[in-house]
Amino acid sequence: MANGTMQRTGPARRPEEGYVPLHQAMQRLFQDSFLLPSFLEGTAGAAGTAGTNLWETKDGYLVQLLLPGMRPESIQVSLEQGVLSVGGEPAWQAPEDAKPIWQSFGGQTGYRVQVPAEVDSAAAEADYAHGVLTIRLPKAQHARPQAIKVTAR
Repeated sequence: MANGTMQRTGPARRPEEGYVPLHQAMQRLFQDSFLLPSFLEGTAGAAGTAGTNLWETKDGYLVQLLLPGMRPESIQVSLEQGVLSVGGEPAWQAPEDAKPIWQSFGGQTGYRVQVPAEVDSAAAEADYAHGVLTIRLPKAQHARPQAIKVTAR
């Protein structure tokens, strides 16, 4: 390269060939960095949120976590300082004399979810069906929306 010119070393690629324009890549970077819910800190799945649903109602929160193949008695749920922690062990075992060649799941699974407001942990409920753990967390009474009556004077 002489006189400050650039030389192309390979064929040009188009976005449809696997590359995206810089503005699209930057937009994706900002969406992934700032728009994902920060209260989800899962350790399972891509980006920590795969298999996680969190809904808010006027009375509480509903959390659903994918935990397929888990032994219900091995699932542990705890709530400490506004962080819901869930873990469990799978019901299956590898054969004794087998060595793994490819393993895409297995071992303990864990999730951590930051609950957005204070909840009444004594009234929390959890059930496990069809590989989905559903946890109901009622809001603490003082965290629920309260109507304030307006009077005329």
